[in-house]
Amino acid sequence: MRLEEWRFNTRIAWDNPLMRWGAVVTLSTIIGASVYSAIRLFSLSLPSGYVVTHYTVYLGIDQVLPVIWIIPIILVPVLLISGTIAVGYLFFRQDSLAGTGLLSLAFTTTIIWIIQLFHLIKINI
Repeated sequence: MRLEEWRFNTRIAWDNPLMRWGAVVTLSTIIGASVYSAIRLFSLSLPSGYVVTHYTVYLGIDQVLPVIWIIPIILVPVLLISGTIAVGYLFFRQDSLAGTGLLSLAFTTTIIWIIQLFHLIKINI
């Protein structure tokens, strides 16, 4: 696929209200939740220099990482969800069901990620 085809595919997908507003809501939600969580996690973990990243009910805390690990923990899901939306936009012209399915996958993953961030903040309090 050439650049002109990619631009044309994304323009066709952007003209669809479901794809446009779904992408806007999903991206703004994931970015807003990630920024809030990053600020909250940095403020909670800076005094000690460490952040608890994994907790199990039966085993307790089993993974403690330096504060710098907050950055990749927050950024990787944002990049993956953004990539999923981008691929959904690229596929929309050839297969609108696949494009819409990828957008709904990105939205569902965003909800799951927000729940995970909530619990990550909760165990660090």
